[in-house]
Amino acid sequence: MAALSLKERLAANDEAFKKTGHLFGLERLALKESNPGDYEAVWHILSNLCNAAWATGCKVSSSPIAAEGGDALWGLHTPTGEAICISRGISAHAGLLSDMVKNFISIGYEEYPGFKPGDIFENNDPHYGGIHSPDFDMCMPLFYDGKLIAWATCVSHVADAGSVTPGSIGFLNPDCYSDGIAISMERVGENDRFYPWYELRIRSRSRTPDFVMGDARGRLAGCITLRERLEAMIEKYGLDFFEQAGHEYVEDSRRYAVGRVKTQTVPGRIRKSQFKDLAMKGKRVLMAKQDIDCAFNLPMELTVNADASVSLSLQGASGTVPFGENISPTALKSGLMMGYSHIVGFDMFNSGPISAWDIEMPPDGSWANPYPLDYQAASGVAWAPAVTWVSSLYEVFGRLFQMRGFVEEMAAGSATIMTAEFSGINQTGMYLTGLTLEQASNGSPAKGYSDGENSAWCIYTPEADFGNAEITELYYPILFLGRNIEPNSGGYGQFRGGLGHTAVWMVYNTPGLEYQCGDAGMRSKIVGNHGMYGAYPVVPDRPAYAHDTNVKELIDAQKPLVHGRGDPESPEVATIIKAKDLQTDAVAPFVTPQPLTDYDIIVHPIGGAQAMGDPINRDPKSVASDLDEGWTTERVAADIHGVVTKKPNRHYEIDEAATEKKRKKIRDQRKKRALPFKEWWTAERKRILAQENMDESVRRMWISSMELSPKYAEELRAFWKLPEDFVFSL
Repeated sequence: MAALSLKERLAANDEAFKKTGHLFGLERLALKESNPGDYEAVWHILSNLCNAAWATGCKVSSSPIAAEGGDALWGLHTPTGEAICISRGISAHAGLLSDMVKNFISIGYEEYPGFKPGDIFENNDPHYGGIHSPDFDMCMPLFYDGKLIAWATCVSHVADAGSVTPGSIGFLNPDCYSDGIAISMERVGENDRFYPWYELRIRSRSRTPDFVMGDARGRLAGCITLRERLEAMIEKYGLDFFEQAGHEYVEDSRRYAVGRVKTQTVPGRIRKSQFKDLAMKGKRVLMAKQDIDCAFNLPMELTVNADASVSLSLQGASGTVPFGENISPTALKSGLMMGYSHIVGFDMFNSGPISAWDIEMPPDGSWANPYPLDYQAASGVAWAPAVTWVSSLYEVFGRLFQMRGFVEEMAAGSATIMTAEFSGINQTGMYLTGLTLEQASNGSPAKGYSDGENSAWCIYTPEADFGNAEITELYYPILFLGRNIEPNSGGYGQFRGGLGHTAVWMVYNTPGLEYQCGDAGMRSKIVGNHGMYGAYPVVPDRPAYAHDTNVKELIDAQKPLVHGRGDPESPEVATIIKAKDLQTDAVAPFVTPQPLTDYDIIVHPIGGAQAMGDPINRDPKSVASDLDEGWTTERVAADIHGVVTKKPNRHYEIDEAATEKKRKKIRDQRKKRALPFKEWWTAERKRILAQENMDESVRRMWISSMELSPKYAEELRAFWKLPEDFVFSL
């Protein structure tokens, strides 16, 4: 009997799962039961060889994004594409890499052009499952004794993908035609070498071709490393063991996640509303249609079923926007897989945990599924709404964990993520564009029993790494004047979110440098995920910059410089220096209206995460500690936390009697302001009917949400008891 093709094996896997409820039909984990020692040892060997691929690939790459920031990922997959294990790095891409392999199989590449040793396949096109053009996804079929036994995959975030504006965060892109280089499900090399025309395309369509090709060679080097080390492992343990173990690891991981859902959550439906905005009206844009503000509806409805399977819906997602902030469902699902692995299925990170999810496709024409109705939609920074939406998963599962008493498993929402990207001539005379990776070290969410960690976490990777300042200075014409924890940048609560940090740069040794304050999850004006159980939200990040300054004179006179944000009411950049163009509270995202030059200053904040619990329930000793560390201010301590302090010996002490009195006063004030829900609901309903003080961007968002998701619209009208024909209008 002829062996099944890969496409037939994909279908057989699906059928086996439907029939048995177990991936690959594995009702028993035979290897784990019979040989647990080797089973565990091989898992760690495979994990280590993926990490070896990451280390090799990042070092071969010449780009600061990979070489210093480690913004890349390598994975090992079954012949049919299921991820077995993944390296460290940007774990948000694990699902994308898995689906890429499955797509190559599904569209018939096994037959033509065929899979053979040394082949190199790539995709970065969102129309075929990519996330956005700067993320180049690669896969290589791995053979042993002439048999395809696995796939090596990888992704790296390149410095410039040739979009209409320089760099790798194309939030200004008006359509897919301006998103840059498209590698659309292509074989780009064979015999472990890239085709010469592949490099020619990169060199003619990228502003930093040496970096982009360096990344490509790094991806290839990592995959070859993975292949060679896998062969050595198979020589020791045998091919049969590897093939069986690969399937069992994926099924084992699925069982682990299902077990946690079964024992640590409760069945039922839980929903979370989340909104994002993009304030662009009156700013520097590329096309007239972009001179608008945009609002995104990011609803999440999650149902835990009686059998511990999980159903997820994104019905109600609003329509596409004329910027690079639309995303394919494949990429969104990969983000979900990453978030779920952080929260639930983290024992073995692979394709197993979300295999039992029933995901309702986002509505056609929404930001989360644009192409059926808007094929031209841009996706230059598709992560922007995705990371905001995935943040909701933390709160949703946090509430479920709390219901079963697993307080230690809870986590509030994530930090906002604001990118810094430079383009211009650097200190060596080379044209350079790329990210600084500061955004990869946010504060982490508050937990159900403690504060979050400061500048040590990122939603799209479990290992935060903002790189070394000294290395960043070698690539970009900037000097760090400061990189410090930003006071009050986390949410306010009984347990605060981890604080973010602020980087202060002085532009130096360049004829001109554009600063693009990008958008990879941050909000322009709408507050971030509001935290849990009475917490107060994080305010949107506000960068600052100064052009044509007197900083050189200050240096020559050995006077103080800007090293941080300082007091929000009187920021350092406004009180210490003078400048012809000074922006102390800029609303991101934006590109500076003119290139910055020597001695100009940039103050770039990176967000803190969300809090948990009522701020006036915070332990006063924790407030005093934050004051001593400089992580909060006396005004916040008194007005938000209700803590009265004194400072007799350079350290803050609690005035317990005054604190108790202050907190009672805050509670009494709340009671006076409080309304019964019915009164609040009645007043809000009148405002909705009148569309009172409703910005055009908000009305446009609700119009598209209700048009694209009729069932969602019906439920919305029912909750507010609106007429059956009620619609918002412009």
